[in-house]
Amino acid sequence: MRNRHFWIVVASVVAGHAWSQPVEPDPAVDGMPVVITPTRLRQSLADVPASVTVITQEMFRRWGITSIAEALRFVPGMAVTRGTDPAYRIGYHGTNVLSPRRMNVLIDGISVYRPAFSEVIWSQLPVVIDDIDRIEVTRAPSSASYGPNSMLAVVNIITRHPADVGKAYGALRLGTQESEAVARTGLDLGRTSLSLTAARSRDNGYDELARDPAGHDGLTLDRLNLRSSTRISDAASLDLQGAVVSGESEVEFADDFQQSYPDRQVRDLYLGALGRWQLSPRHELQVQLTHARQRNRQSWRSCPPAVALLPEMYAMWRANPAYANAILAGQQPVGGSPQDDLLALAALQAIAALGPAAVQPVCGTLNQDAVQSRTDLEIQDTFVASDALRVVAGAGMRWQGGDSQTFLGGSVTSRLHWLFANVDLRPRNWLTLNIGGYYEDSDLSPSTFSPRVAANFRLSPRQTVRFAVSHGTRSPDIQEQRTNWSYTLTDLDPPLGGATTARFYQSRVGPGSLTSEQVRSREVGYLLNVPEVGLMLDARVFRERLYDLISERTNLAGLPPTNDNRVTLQGAEVQLSWQLSERSTAFVNYAYLDSRGASHPLERSQYSRHSGSVGVRREFAAGWFASAAYVGASGNGLAESAYGREDLTLGREWATDGWRWSFAAGLRRLDRPVTTYSNGDPNGLFGRYDSRLQGYLQMSARMR
Repeated sequence: MRNRHFWIVVASVVAGHAWSQPVEPDPAVDGMPVVITPTRLRQSLADVPASVTVITQEMFRRWGITSIAEALRFVPGMAVTRGTDPAYRIGYHGTNVLSPRRMNVLIDGISVYRPAFSEVIWSQLPVVIDDIDRIEVTRAPSSASYGPNSMLAVVNIITRHPADVGKAYGALRLGTQESEAVARTGLDLGRTSLSLTAARSRDNGYDELARDPAGHDGLTLDRLNLRSSTRISDAASLDLQGAVVSGESEVEFADDFQQSYPDRQVRDLYLGALGRWQLSPRHELQVQLTHARQRNRQSWRSCPPAVALLPEMYAMWRANPAYANAILAGQQPVGGSPQDDLLALAALQAIAALGPAAVQPVCGTLNQDAVQSRTDLEIQDTFVASDALRVVAGAGMRWQGGDSQTFLGGSVTSRLHWLFANVDLRPRNWLTLNIGGYYEDSDLSPSTFSPRVAANFRLSPRQTVRFAVSHGTRSPDIQEQRTNWSYTLTDLDPPLGGATTARFYQSRVGPGSLTSEQVRSREVGYLLNVPEVGLMLDARVFRERLYDLISERTNLAGLPPTNDNRVTLQGAEVQLSWQLSERSTAFVNYAYLDSRGASHPLERSQYSRHSGSVGVRREFAAGWFASAAYVGASGNGLAESAYGREDLTLGREWATDGWRWSFAAGLRRLDRPVTTYSNGDPNGLFGRYDSRLQGYLQMSARMR
């Protein structure tokens, strides 16, 4: 019945807009930059319902930014922690460092959020920084535009159009911590433009880790990305995309009994097709179909004591974990049911039958193999009724799944549908209203609706004040709801009771009753633009009340995840850029964050009361340029260290016959070589570099 009601609503929305949904004109006025991410409509920064940070390809080059994760350190309020696995833990306004899953990440509007385990693996994104045109970061709850998982912010990575990449491109970067080689070619075939990018990268990671003095956390990846854009007619186009990411991720730790490193072999596949039809100068329809599949192979040798592999202990843990722990501690279990007492008796008899061998190690092969997949189909209709009214609306569905014997006990799938609409209404030339909402119906959790209302008042052509109220959500993932987590050891040596396969005694079954996390947000923003001197100031104050949070990480032995947690975040952010002169520019970003009422320690595990960045750049004759920047965060979270880094970049850009060349040398100095963060207890984990200094050299050439 719910599905029938959903499709009735779908038909109503599509029918209501099909006669009048158009391509909107570029609304850039008064020298204001234009963005598309906040509402899915092209809007001037003066008209959007949230603060937006834009990081362009030129900024990558001139400020020495070498990765997407590091670029986000320049975004006010963004918390960035380099983990030890290797992975970046990134979240807008931080909160839970173990599971930073409240921010959506898009590539050309397509989400790369992995729904089976609620994760974004930044180091494995299917794009190289050389192919990026710009990154738009919407710094506010964005579920009204992109649904659950856009709970606190959205990062939209926008790539270069295949027609703009040039005939050939090559780049080589060699550094003390990372290196990368990139090759790209572009080709025009009539109405079709093609681009093909191949890259290999290596990240050496930390030199020492809390659980491995050798610092085994490097990452080697190969990327292949093919894009095409075809102009079918003057009113229709088709964009196709395919990407493959493969390689090896070194992992230092998986369990206390491991005898080898649990390294991961990864292979990710992304496919996408986007069709656009301009039905009239004011009406555009687009249909997008995407598929993503991420495969992870991870196995290692482990030698737990034989008692931990007894089937009787596995049954005991399933029935009563406290009884199982008491037995292993040599204590008499009490307080359970008669059935618990019978299982305890069977376990004690099995242990007695082993005798002294019960505490001897038995070695076997464990794995955390997993496959995640999602297929999305979405229809979006855009209509410009007049200069005072623009509407974008649409509907979509997703099939998603996870396959892992360890985490899920096999294959688990789910399906969801959604509707969305955003309206840009301008009843007066000094007032812009943004009204939007997103409805989602899922078989994993109850349906959600995320609205947003914002009013932008233009005090003058250069000044805008914004008031916004929004509601955001994050849906529980497949593992949180339907985990069936257990470890099976194979190739036992010596065999246990004649068997070469056994289960580790601990296991976890998901609650299945979790609901979506929620946030209610209020903000006041101010935008000042003085194009004559190249000055732009964006400031906001906000209050975000997060509740029904799933703070506990799904685990074998700890507490099961619940919706019992909450935290309130409030503060202010400032973003300033200034063209000091014809050859000099500067920027200042600052965020103040006050975290209150956290009901779980992990909701304060990634938290900096003060964070920000500052930089200045100067251009010289003959294409030379130099820049200096500082990024820092006070690190006030549980077991969290402060972070600070100074960057110096010197480079030159010049042209020869048909080629454009670029050279850059960068030097970074860390305020401290150690990063610490929490893994759920006050002691935390750490990663250490041998030196506070890091550097790189980069050379690139592009055939125009």
